[in-house]
Amino acid sequence: MSRLINPVCIFLIVLGSTFSEGQRHRVIPHPPAPAETQRTTSGEPPQKKHFDALQIQREARELSDLAKSIPLDMERVNQGLMPKDMVEKLKRIEKLSKHLRVEVTY
Repeated sequence: MSRLINPVCIFLIVLGSTFSEGQRHRVIPHPPAPAETQRTTSGEPPQKKHFDALQIQREARELSDLAKSIPLDMERVNQGLMPKDMVEKLKRIEKLSKHLRVEVTY
């Protein structure tokens, strides 16, 4: 019985040491180098984007009108009637609001 235990113990020790050996030599990955930033060659500050104030007012008015029509459409939806242009109105509201946000922030 002891003759069987000794080879099994030696086998388990060798097997355990090979698995632990693989864990010791792991290489920690390094983070990638930072991307190069684009630099302007001239010392001028970036120009502000020119926007058409009249066009922005038109879009703001259209956005307001569309937003005012949504509660009436929602009442129809609650009654079981789906206005066919409601989805297009909501998409247009989203598009106008995004465009106005971009124009105002720049």
